[in-house]
Amino acid sequence: MYHRKQLKDYFLSLSILLFSSLSAHVSAERVADETDGRIHSNVVRYVEMTEQRTLAPDTSTQDAKDLGNSIEFEVYTVNEESASRSVYLSAAGICRGFDGDYGVDFTNFTNHYINQGDDSQYYGGITGASIYRERGSDNMQYVPVYAIKNPQLEQEIRQREMTKTKDIVKDNVYSGKELLDKTICKPGKK
Repeated sequence: MYHRKQLKDYFLSLSILLFSSLSAHVSAERVADETDGRIHSNVVRYVEMTEQRTLAPDTSTQDAKDLGNSIEFEVYTVNEESASRSVYLSAAGICRGFDGDYGVDFTNFTNHYINQGDDSQYYGGITGASIYRERGSDNMQYVPVYAIKNPQLEQEIRQREMTKTKDIVKDNVYSGKELLDKTICKPGKK
């Protein structure tokens, strides 16, 4: 029953992400890809889960406070080559948990598309950790995910990704912690 509610919430959040106006509460950033030098645009949305509201903590101090005081929020980042969903959860409240001994449960789901703009084949992973402002993260976990039809291509990607697993986990957890530290729970925003 709980998983059904989680799935319902996920689809509701995804539909908010995909179908609401791109101009409202969106942080679009242009990123230069190091491998090919092309400019890619990311759409980033912050969704507060209790009221299913899309917020803009980068531009609104009140939205950052609302997310920091909530017990759960999600961040979606989408571009033509990948999609990412990060979930932040703390029964004490996000900033209270982050600043104290409770911690914040952080989960990141990332998919990289095999063919640009085609989400039917992808690889990625699920990263989980408990994050804190003052101490190191703990309970770090990672599960790779592969949905690739070509077995040879899947094997090549698996081998390549296996060599980067520690860096992937470290980068995902660091990014999650930085969002809380520099934007949501930034000192002075409480």
